[in-house]
Amino acid sequence: MSIKATSAELSKLIIQKQTQPRPVSLQTLDKYIKQYEFLTISFNKSGDWVSKSTETQLINLIKKMDIKTAGQMNYLNIFFMIKTINEQPTEEILKFRETLFKKKDKQTEQKIQEKQTQNLPSYSEVETFINNLYKDGDFIRYLYNYLIFMYGLRNKDVNLSIIQADKFNKLDDKQKKGNNFLVVKKTECELIIDDYKTRNTYGTKNIKIRSRKILKVCQSLKDGPILVKANGSNVSNDELSYYIRLFQNEEFHLTEADYFKINVLYIQTQPNPLKKLQEIAKTRGTQSITNLNQYYNLSDE
Repeated sequence: MSIKATSAELSKLIIQKQTQPRPVSLQTLDKYIKQYEFLTISFNKSGDWVSKSTETQLINLIKKMDIKTAGQMNYLNIFFMIKTINEQPTEEILKFRETLFKKKDKQTEQKIQEKQTQNLPSYSEVETFINNLYKDGDFIRYLYNYLIFMYGLRNKDVNLSIIQADKFNKLDDKQKKGNNFLVVKKTECELIIDDYKTRNTYGTKNIKIRSRKILKVCQSLKDGPILVKANGSNVSNDELSYYIRLFQNEEFHLTEADYFKINVLYIQTQPNPLKKLQEIAKTRGTQSITNLNQYYNLSDE
């Protein structure tokens, strides 16, 4: 990836993020650059305009943006990082960010309440759908549906490459860092996920998969990314919702969050649910039962 800067303050941000104790991935760095350039063009700015703007001016720009709260928070983070690097005040930005956090939490809660009033397919219906993908030989779609459903993975987690164990062992740490792999061994597969939403909090996820079907599927597929476009290029994380097709019919068009909710509800009906909830929380990358209860528990109990 070619990293270029359109201003001194952007260049400074790039260098800081590349040289910090835990450097960000090139994908994250590219996202920061695109966000900065979008803001610069959208507001007809030039030069080191973030550094030269007051916190109030920057906050007012965010307020003008007709986008979701999560998007506002992402763009506000660009301002915060640049201000911090230049050792400029950020108190107002942090206060506004806290306001956005609360607004986002409220919106999330409203979505959950709306979801709770909707009927979702049962666990067995989704399970049958996924098994039929295998029977029909739709192996790529079967693979990512199985992984998302069984382990509570997010879309980004399954933007991965299949690789044989001997080839994986020859990769150096730099080649492994910031990438996701499904390593094919003799009797099992192993998910190694180093690019996911909460990576900085929980570190690399390692998930052993002892499914014969998954092993057979991976052995039948060529090494390389499982998600590719018609022209052969890789699918970026921003495009995943378009290329990943989960359970859908005339009534439903499920998301990975729906899969997770269905699974959490099902687990509550099984023996020793606490242990299984802890396991799926860990593979999802939250490791908090409290978070599951707050955001994913569909039970009325």
